[in-house]
Amino acid sequence: MNYLTLFVSLRCTQTCAHCLYGCSPAKGEHMSREVFIRSVAIAKESRITTLNFFGGEPLLNPHFFPMLQTAFENGFSVMLATNCRPLARKELFAKFLSITKTHQEKIHIFTARDKFHLEHFDPFNVIAALRKENYEVSVSDYSNEAILLSEYNFYNQNLRDLNTLYSCCGGRWTDYLGVLPDGAWTICPPSLEAFGNIFSNSLEEIVEFKRGLPLRYAEGCTDCLTDFKIFRKEFEMGKAFQAAEKSKTGSTPNPDAV
Repeated sequence: MNYLTLFVSLRCTQTCAHCLYGCSPAKGEHMSREVFIRSVAIAKESRITTLNFFGGEPLLNPHFFPMLQTAFENGFSVMLATNCRPLARKELFAKFLSITKTHQEKIHIFTARDKFHLEHFDPFNVIAALRKENYEVSVSDYSNEAILLSEYNFYNQNLRDLNTLYSCCGGRWTDYLGVLPDGAWTICPPSLEAFGNIFSNSLEEIVEFKRGLPLRYAEGCTDCLTDFKIFRKEFEMGKAFQAAEKSKTGSTPNPDAV
């Protein structure tokens, strides 16, 4: 893994029809500083070099700027996914510049201009202002390349109906690791399905889980998530068995001898 995705906030400035997570101004929790600090520790331990500030709209988190500063102080590069709407406020834009200017080469901003976002806000002026300050800004347009997926709202529709629509995934996201606002970790971006928690699982357990995943290239989201859930149950049972045996013998059992 080259980067760790942090769902800094699941709240957003707007409600877009294509949103994977059903984010809106009315709902969505923020990541706490405790979860963020633990995530940074995991990233450093695993030699990840980049933190992906994701959402929702990350800038809505009241701890966004201290988190950003902590990321830079710990040597991380940052990918910031934002709709740019908060940065349209002059005072917030100025604060963003003051925090990031000396780390400019370490931050890459990702935004979008498509029919879904443009219904609410056009980031053109903010993009132009950032580029004028020599920030690297990538702009996506999902309108053409992913129109079918985008118009089918993942959050508000049953994932079972995505079997034929989303079979292109094929388990390819198993090299992905995301941390949700409450500390749960996930390996499947479209669903936010939690597979554990960074406060109860060590990095070794997370890596062991990911390496053991049964990549059977399922037919679609529902089948794939079912595979993951079955494997998670088997994985947890195996860990419980090992812990029980270790408490009896004082050593880790040899699986081949069982």
